[in-house]
Amino acid sequence: MKKLSALCFLVLFLAACGGEKSLSPEGEDMQRAENVTIFESKDSQKKWILHADEVDFADLNSAVLHHPHLLLSENGQPGAEVTGRKGSFNYTTKIVSIEGNAHVRSFTERTDLSTDRFFYDVDKDRIWSDKKTVVTRANTQVVARGGIETDSKLRVIEFKKQITHLPQTMTELQEVTK
Repeated sequence: MKKLSALCFLVLFLAACGGEKSLSPEGEDMQRAENVTIFESKDSQKKWILHADEVDFADLNSAVLHHPHLLLSENGQPGAEVTGRKGSFNYTTKIVSIEGNAHVRSFTERTDLSTDRFFYDVDKDRIWSDKKTVVTRANTQVVARGGIETDSKLRVIEFKKQITHLPQTMTELQEVTK
């Protein structure tokens, strides 16, 4: 399975570099590519798809991502997405970091997480943050001052140093249950 993931990544890397055009300022020794997609499949279904508008492959240990979009799937269906302004993908640890107005949106749980930076561990299928994170569902917000940890489906979220903001009126509370 690991060989399949590595092979998929290598093929996508070579394809991206083959269509590469010079995006680097003159004098800089960088390798950049536009519209790069990296993914992992299991049982003929994509588990996750990482897309970035632009990727810098100059570092041998990780790729720098510009406007990354990580789509996490469950049974072939989109389950959640992680977006931000920039990020990185570490080849060795297989950890994706996405930062800069970072958001995790669960399609199945209708939950939104926002913070400065999220991490996704490909092998463990875990998402976490290490900074203040706001979790929003309907009109209820929970603030985890120390970050969160969850699975990619956002079914179980562990809050670190939490603060809860409940609806203030009975009408708001009833809207949450609809």
